[in-house]
Amino acid sequence: MAKADFDSFCRSAFDFLAGGRVRHLVIGGLAVVAVGEPRITGDVDVIAYITEVEVERIIAAALDAGFELDAAIERERFERTGTLRFRRGRFQLDLIRASLPFEEEAFRRSARRRLFGRVVHLPTPEDLILFKILSGRDKDMLDATGVARRHAETLDLEYLRRTLRPICDLAEDMGPWDRLDSVVQKAGLKP
Repeated sequence: MAKADFDSFCRSAFDFLAGGRVRHLVIGGLAVVAVGEPRITGDVDVIAYITEVEVERIIAAALDAGFELDAAIERERFERTGTLRFRRGRFQLDLIRASLPFEEEAFRRSARRRLFGRVVHLPTPEDLILFKILSGRDKDMLDATGVARRHAETLDLEYLRRTLRPICDLAEDMGPWDRLDSVVQKAGLKP
């Protein structure tokens, strides 16, 4: 992957989101690079604060902006999973619909930072860890551990637990709680 190609894709993805007035929070590999530890990524992942009504407008705007997508598939994907996926060549922009009160709080707590020459919202280290823990994939757990290790001196473990507990209770699933304990342990933090 040519760095210049990916940089250009990221700029166009952020321009698309800003031009379409899509309130968003960068959460994927780009956030890990900016907030956590270096790693390679080939996509832009964002939490999108959008309603079902806005989906049609966003899909049409993505087509107009030159993203590759099938509108019917994206409508169905959004209905089924709450996500949209727009490609351009070998890169993709993933929009994940905000669905938890925690995600609104994460946006409120976010920092505006420059990334690829664009100002974007990036989560706090704590909120990025929560996003990664809630996803729970192996690579997300590695990312969460790296962010925890990088911010070990200032990480607010009480905030992590206070925020995660009601999510686990609502889902009746303590898996994320156990994953947080694992991240804290692997990062060498005092519980």
